[in-house]
Amino acid sequence: MATTASQHQPSSQSTRHTLLVATTDPDQRAFLAAQLDADGHTVFEADSTTMAVAKLSAHAIDVMILGYLERPADGPALLRAVRAGEHPRIHPGQPVITLGDDHELTVLRTYESGSDHHLPDTTGYVLLRAVLESVTRRTLEPLTSRHLHVGDIHIDLAARSVDVAGTSVHLSRLEFELLVKFAGDPVRVLSKHELSRCIWGREQISGRTVDSHVARLRTRLTGAGAEQVLANKWGQGWALTTQH
Repeated sequence: MATTASQHQPSSQSTRHTLLVATTDPDQRAFLAAQLDADGHTVFEADSTTMAVAKLSAHAIDVMILGYLERPADGPALLRAVRAGEHPRIHPGQPVITLGDDHELTVLRTYESGSDHHLPDTTGYVLLRAVLESVTRRTLEPLTSRHLHVGDIHIDLAARSVDVAGTSVHLSRLEFELLVKFAGDPVRVLSKHELSRCIWGREQISGRTVDSHVARLRTRLTGAGAEQVLANKWGQGWALTTQH
């Protein structure tokens, strides 16, 4: 990727993002990672399709910057798989900026595969930064509304998936709905009565039923590495966390 002197000026952006730079080109990957890091973003790197899928699955990536992978067809293939929901821990709407050939047929195929914006891989960093800002402004507001984060717990509402610091947690439907309810206001104490009404749709349900589901949810979260979750307030109910 081409460089200019102006690319080393401090960023005026006020919003910082978590980004993935995925390309087998070590020079391009190192350059982009260094520039994005200098602008205050959190940057992950991947040098293969397998690593890109692993990073996207383990972290809440705001935008993936996707260059060439092992073969020319691998980037578009990864995009198609993501858009088709073939990777359950990656949201199909994952924002992606692609870098590559500027031949019109290649560009067409890249957009058909699901790219949000395609740039020639000779594009300078200043233009890439402008495109990044445009893509995040256009795509992240609806996407981030589908994600909840409480400490190390990450909930993808659309994929109905949960992980603790990258470790997948398998929950039943009711356990997932309970977790979403708790995560919406994690320090608020929710009573058995409120949980019965919100989750089971009934004003009254056996207290033991609520107890057992909350206990199983706590066990699954702590088993994946979560600490101090679903604190019991005697006679009142539970809060997901006591940390403000």
